[in-house]
Amino acid sequence: MGALLAFAVPARLLGMLLVLVYLTVGVQTGFTKLLGDVGGTFTAAVVLGAATTWLARRPGRPPRLVLVLPGFFTLTVGSLGMRGLTALAGGYAIEGFRDLTELITLVTAIGTELLLGAVLAQRPGDSA
Repeated sequence: MGALLAFAVPARLLGMLLVLVYLTVGVQTGFTKLLGDVGGTFTAAVVLGAATTWLARRPGRPPRLVLVLPGFFTLTVGSLGMRGLTALAGGYAIEGFRDLTELITLVTAIGTELLLGAVLAQRPGDSA
């Protein structure tokens, strides 16, 4: 519901956006158990990128960016960045730098894998 209000997304898209969020969470949770945080985030971002590209391709569907936003926010690790900054401010440099390094790794993974998913889901001749 927050995405509907914050981004002025039409209510008719709520079901589709929720499915994408739950798909992202499910893939990330499952693959995190198998591959760790980065591997789970990597796989979930690829699946999200492919799914949103595939869905946006159909006539009458919203643009890919609208579809990817809720899943992207699900994947982002803002709390990890806050935890790292809080640890640094509290004098826990090792923990703080470890959290911030992990944040940078995960954010890079999310961006790269969303792009990879989009590329994998594209058909020959599709425009970007």
